[in-house]
Amino acid sequence: MTKMNGRRGLAAALIISIAVNLFFIGGIAFRFYLMHSSMNAETNAGRPLPPNISWLIRDLAPERQEEMRAKLRERGMEGRAARIRMFKAQRESNRLMTADPFDAEALAAAFTALRDAANEYQRLSHLQTAEILNELSVDERRKAVEFINRRGPRDGGPPLGSEVTRR
Repeated sequence: MTKMNGRRGLAAALIISIAVNLFFIGGIAFRFYLMHSSMNAETNAGRPLPPNISWLIRDLAPERQEEMRAKLRERGMEGRAARIRMFKAQRESNRLMTADPFDAEALAAAFTALRDAANEYQRLSHLQTAEILNELSVDERRKAVEFINRRGPRDGGPPLGSEVTRR
């Protein structure tokens, strides 16, 4: 009887091991599929935009970067002020979440202020991004989109799926 229980236990362990391995292999295959299924800019969901718009010029030639960096500085103060307002609203919301006594109405008002500040920062960021992209060539705009779609560290290496692979 113990020999039969030992075989059943071994069979159960084998089945569980196979199931776990198939689960992980499936996860890896799915991740690989997602990364390689849509490599063009029109269909690739890509990654979120970096927190400031200097990413637009990161992969440009050094001379072009300097030229565009000056234009970014001209537009930067307004965006920086909006970003500071957003961070202050976030800190106030965080403070109110842990305040004692808790004030739900004050927190709701702080959330409204945070949402308004975030929307204003996003509006300015999108406006500035469109203005900078308007001054870039088609090839430079493609490089900016490749930067956004790059998986892994955004270190200036070739985008995933390009002919040149990283080592």
